[in-house]
Amino acid sequence: MEIGEVDPFDDDQVAAWHAVYERSQSHDRAFPSPWRLPEAEAALRDPGRRRRIVALSGRVDGAVVCSGAIRLPQLESAADGQSATAAFAIVRDRDPGSGRVTVWVSSRVTATTTVRRMVPEGGDVDRSATRLAVESVELIRASLAGLWPSPPAARPPETFTPAAATGPRVAVALSVGRMTDFGDAPGLWAPQLAASWGGYDGIGVRVTASGFGPGADVSSDMGGVHIRRTIVTLGLVRSLRSDRTVQPTFGIAAGVNRLAVHGTWPPERAHDPSAFSALAMASVGIAVALGPRVAAIAEADATIVWPASKVRIGAADVAIFDGLTLFTHVGLRATF
Repeated sequence: MEIGEVDPFDDDQVAAWHAVYERSQSHDRAFPSPWRLPEAEAALRDPGRRRRIVALSGRVDGAVVCSGAIRLPQLESAADGQSATAAFAIVRDRDPGSGRVTVWVSSRVTATTTVRRMVPEGGDVDRSATRLAVESVELIRASLAGLWPSPPAARPPETFTPAAATGPRVAVALSVGRMTDFGDAPGLWAPQLAASWGGYDGIGVRVTASGFGPGADVSSDMGGVHIRRTIVTLGLVRSLRSDRTVQPTFGIAAGVNRLAVHGTWPPERAHDPSAFSALAMASVGIAVALGPRVAAIAEADATIVWPASKVRIGAADVAIFDGLTLFTHVGLRATF
């Protein structure tokens, strides 16, 4: 048997196909086929936008012995948009006494034709044919696995994982604050510039320079002076929880304290002396991450100097730098 597609524009092929199709649909009963010949011709010649009806006929020695029809999707990936990609036909055996049903499934994708025969259960031809039709559709779907539209794959939820640092990093911070002395020295407003180099969540080396502010004025009955204080330190800093929003820091350092005095009045007694002292510092702070590389910082530095530095006008000491000084400052830090 040769199974092929009926040319919908060949009147003879359509008429021969319809004659067998009408007999197979009526099952030898006295009601007509659902499709009249003109209706069948119109349906087969309609190309359709999403689906088209394909007629199949089985021929033995050129004579049509079975016929069927199937609705197929118009697939863009098919080689010819007007040809069927796959088709099947279900017909009743020509011998009325056999009661068998035969199904042909032809796939142009795999270039194979499958023929299945069965005896209806309990003589119920309609029920058996329906079940075989469903199985045939599944066979066609399997043959078109590469062409059949697939449901969209579920996308896993996106999660954010902080990238681990790959090596040492450099951080630069700029802040401003007030130096408060707990002895007999005036308070000073001053900026601080700090740069550190170290590993991720580890100990780093930090250098700081502060004290380039406006300074402070002190005076007595004998005259007045303007005082500037500069501090430079080198030490160690430890950062914790660098992958979190809130990041505490601790540090220790040693450095130099320079005190510069400029006499303002009376002019005839004014001069500009300066003094240097050793300095020890301990600091604690907290950083709040504003982004991957930028953070707001707040720190408190406790310093002590040795030896003491005194500012004297005449015979009176107007400022003595020998006690504990607390420098509190806030600013921004950038990491590279």
